[in-house]
Amino acid sequence: MKLPSINYLAIHAKDSFTRFPLTIISSLIAVTIGIYLVEVGRDMNNVLPYINVMLSLSIGIPLYFCVTIIANKKKFNKKKILYTNLLATIALVAIYFTLPNSESTHNTTLPYIKYGLYNMTCHLLVSIVPFAFSKQLNGFWHYNKILFLRILLSVLYSAFIYLGLIIALTALKLLFDTKIHDELYFEIWIATIGFFNTWFFVSGIPIDFDNLDEINEYPKGLRIFSQYVVLPLLGLYLLILYCYGAKILITSNWPKGLVAYLIIFVSILGILAFLLLHPYGNLKESSWIKKVSKGYYFVLFPLLVLLYIAIFIRINDYGITINRYAILMLALWITVVCLYTALGKTNIKFIPTSLAIITVLISFGPWGMFSVSERSQVNRLRTILEQSKILVNGKVQNEAIWVKDSLPKLYANNEYKNEGKLKDTLHNEVKSIIEYLDSHHGFSSVQSWYKQDINAIIDLQKKRQKKDEYYYENESSIYIRSMGMENTFISTNDEVLSNDYTMKDDEGLTVVSGYDFLIDFDNYYGSKNLKIKSFKIGDTEFFLSYTDAKKNKLILNSKKDTFEFQLGTLIQKLKNQYGGGYKSDIPASSMILTNSSALFEVKLQFKSIQTESKKGDDVVRVLEGNIFIKKK
Repeated sequence: MKLPSINYLAIHAKDSFTRFPLTIISSLIAVTIGIYLVEVGRDMNNVLPYINVMLSLSIGIPLYFCVTIIANKKKFNKKKILYTNLLATIALVAIYFTLPNSESTHNTTLPYIKYGLYNMTCHLLVSIVPFAFSKQLNGFWHYNKILFLRILLSVLYSAFIYLGLIIALTALKLLFDTKIHDELYFEIWIATIGFFNTWFFVSGIPIDFDNLDEINEYPKGLRIFSQYVVLPLLGLYLLILYCYGAKILITSNWPKGLVAYLIIFVSILGILAFLLLHPYGNLKESSWIKKVSKGYYFVLFPLLVLLYIAIFIRINDYGITINRYAILMLALWITVVCLYTALGKTNIKFIPTSLAIITVLISFGPWGMFSVSERSQVNRLRTILEQSKILVNGKVQNEAIWVKDSLPKLYANNEYKNEGKLKDTLHNEVKSIIEYLDSHHGFSSVQSWYKQDINAIIDLQKKRQKKDEYYYENESSIYIRSMGMENTFISTNDEVLSNDYTMKDDEGLTVVSGYDFLIDFDNYYGSKNLKIKSFKIGDTEFFLSYTDAKKNKLILNSKKDTFEFQLGTLIQKLKNQYGGGYKSDIPASSMILTNSSALFEVKLQFKSIQTESKKGDDVVRVLEGNIFIKKK
């Protein structure tokens, strides 16, 4: 076999660029911005505008690809090509302006979820556009076969080139002691998967789409893969799910939420498998494929019933979220595909086309996933609060009114007046809903429940944050506390929750300016009083001890002085500001306790605080930090 020459590859690459210039240029600019962010992003005050340009250009890759394909198919003249590309560019600019350009009190997650839907729609259009209004099903299948194989080949080439370059750099580093920029490895991956992968992919796209409908040869490798790899796995998954369904009937235990994801995965895998095998069913020796394909969709119906039961159990218990809405829409789409195929319909274009239409429809409007999920969670929150008399006539009772002069520290004379009015499970549910709203929708739907302007308080707190970063809290914490409740997750039954607050790595440098002595400490202990550290300053001996497990106090004793540190108060503030779980990016200023006497000033700066929470009580398990002492 004669290998292609360098000249041939160069001409082929040039032809590809001439045909898909905006697609390749979009990938180049997006990759350039990505590399730039890797280099200097961490030092920038606001990276969102750069990220938004990169994401907009990333969606431009499939969008401009579609425009080129349509222009080729319809044989547009240069003027029409210019106009269609201009429309695509306007669409990208519009997408850019839907994305947040800075961190604010408004939610920044939701626009990026919408972006994901737009991106998915554009990629679905890639598989549809050349044959959207034609009856050339054979050509449609061959076109998508080319896309599928081209993607696999592009990923293979990109992975091989990336690994080859990484091995070469590693060899230079090990053999010649060459200093390699650490970020270079990731930057090479971005360039390879973003730029080379795109250019290589488009270089294999055919020009004449009408000829694809005349092809009657089908790759054996694809059939072997689908028939002897995908179908056996599909059968195994179906068997497992049917066994699980039988278990539910026998034990009368309702299905777990995980089963919904498994059924959707199996359903989509089966749809993909029979799409790949579709033309082989027209061959005499493979007539069984059509029968098995139709039977598969009938087999799915009982599993779809199980899927709907699992979905509606979760929705009934916890309401609709964006995730559950998406799962429900996927379930409906799979049901429609099953019915369509079971009725004897064979137009395979229906599958990606219907999915693209659903993706567009759920991205906007009062029926969309964002509006429906927000209404569901707000109504759920309203019901809980009204039943407990915390919300009466649309207003929060016993609202914590914050003293603005105390900001950025939150202080109110009437804080936590509603604590204890809810059962522990309902308290946790309220906290979960408010955190969900913070992460996905913002608080515009509940702002009217409060007498004070919570957003104005948050804005004022953030303005003063630089003066005293220690008291900064996230928005969900402020809304919960303003509601008169503690921002804590209450452990129910015997559940034990672990929390780990660790200082930022880049703040590990210990600054001792203004102090005379520095003593480090670390220890493990349970709930009993325990001596953590003993040390001497001159003739004076000090003992740092953990005492009072319920309030989590630290005592630093000497013969003349006793310093008491409210560790429990600090832990509660950390939970309010950063939530529970593992947090490894706590600012040093948020990990400090101070005290003083006539002879000394003492500061405890913690590097790590690890606790276990059971029924709302925090038990300290690990402490690590430094003691700073200054003689007066």
